Amino acid sequence: MEKPGRYPSYDVWDQHTEWDAHTRKVVGARRMPAIANQFFTKHESLLLQTVVGVLVNDHRLEVLTFVVEHLDNTTASNIGESQRKVGIPPKKELYRSGLKGIDAESHAAYGTDFVALKLDQQEAVLQHVANGGIQNQEAWKDFAPADFFKRLLHETVSAYYSHPLVWSDIGYGGPAYPRGYVRVEKGLTDPWEAKTNDES
Repeated sequence: MEKPGRYPSYDVWDQHTEWDAHTRKVVGARRMPAIANQFFTKHESLLLQTVVGVLVNDHRLEVLTFVVEHLDNTTASNIGESQRKVGIPPKKELYRSGLKGIDAESHAAYGTDFVALKLDQQEAVLQHVANGGIQNQEAWKDFAPADFFKRLLHETVSAYYSHPLVWSDIGYGGPAYPRGYVRVEKGLTDPWEAKTNDES
């Protein structure tokens, strides 16, 4: 059965034999993620996976698992954060407190954990976090909920659009090394790039 979307028959992984060995290894690992919970607890990982699914409006387990694995790895890392706005705590603290805040807001609004809510309720909770219209002020006393939401959204989208299934969805041809893209003029594509239904 063909997948829905603009490029229903395209799979970027079909081109992996054209990539160098290092690229094949890196992209291949994204296709088979496994949460090791280096930083997040199992409850936090499940909550994060649910939140991510709502943010990107995609509920494919292999994609969500990869995004959560990426967020877990980067949060567990001791590498510095480069820049951080005044008043925002370090990432480890921000994420742990922010996830607790989402559940606290869920309980304040609906009386149960975020993962147990219906989709429209989950969207409403995240909207409250994003715009600061929260009910549980105590849960967010150390930083603004919008600051957590912006950080989480940015890192979620960055990870999401690095997954090969999503590349296929949007027709991205993937890494071009060492082959390279040849037809770079506007409107032209190389023979191995994605074709829409009209172009097929």
